[in-house]
Amino acid sequence: MFFWFWFWYGFFMENEMGLIGHNKQTVTVNSLSVTDKEKLKNAVSELNDSMTRVSAEKDLQKEIVDDLHEKLGLEKKLIRRLAKTYFKANFNEEMEETKNFEDFYALLLTK
Repeated sequence: MFFWFWFWYGFFMENEMGLIGHNKQTVTVNSLSVTDKEKLKNAVSELNDSMTRVSAEKDLQKEIVDDLHEKLGLEKKLIRRLAKTYFKANFNEEMEETKNFEDFYALLLTK
């Protein structure tokens, strides 16, 4: 009985460890070659530059939306939806979704 417990326990733990990633090969900074370290450093720097550009673009988008809201009195949600639909070029899909929503709402929730 004791043998079977340890047999199944060992089998279970071996499989569980495999499922949660304990058997993965570990990479350390010391295991990287000089070339790999340089590649990693350059990639992190490039990612940082990209994230900086994305952040700046998000700030610009917010300023544009805020400006239109203030000057034209349009809802920010509407401005963003217009821009998103224009960007994705999916006006027909947007209209279909809106129509579908209207149909369901009218059928189910109005009397």
